[in-house]
Amino acid sequence: MDKLLLRSQLAFDNCQEHLEKSNAWGTEIESYLTQHVLVIMCADIQQELYRVLEQRAEKAGDIPLKTYAVATCKRVLRSIGKSEVAGFVGYFGSNAKEFLDNNIDDKEVTIYNNAVSGRHDVAHKSGANITFRELEEAMNAARNVIKVVSKAISLDVEAARVNKAF
Repeated sequence: MDKLLLRSQLAFDNCQEHLEKSNAWGTEIESYLTQHVLVIMCADIQQELYRVLEQRAEKAGDIPLKTYAVATCKRVLRSIGKSEVAGFVGYFGSNAKEFLDNNIDDKEVTIYNNAVSGRHDVAHKSGANITFRELEEAMNAARNVIKVVSKAISLDVEAARVNKAF
């Protein structure tokens, strides 16, 4: 199993089990559980992106630089929408941003952004209109975004460009 978004996956699996056992598909309970996991997922994504930067900074072998990079990342990457993530990756150079943009398809971006927007609606408005099954697609899209960000900011972007295998 993929090691990304483990907290989200556990919540998703537990909620899915409950929905199946209680046959609560299509009810308000499904909506509540979906919104709950959506919030967890977005927090998880943000933490994963911080971890990716931390691992990248670690390669420099300079602990104060790593500390600075991680602290700066937490101030710069405040939102995890695709455009904000692309802006963050762009700080690593135009090749990194280009790699990110070229390795996430439009459908995946739409699914990902809808989930991030839905999380915002849960936290700041009246809730999100997303199904549990759509949430599963969003988690898969989020995993890919994290993987592509990791490759994009790696020390060897050219090698990552050649080897698109994820």
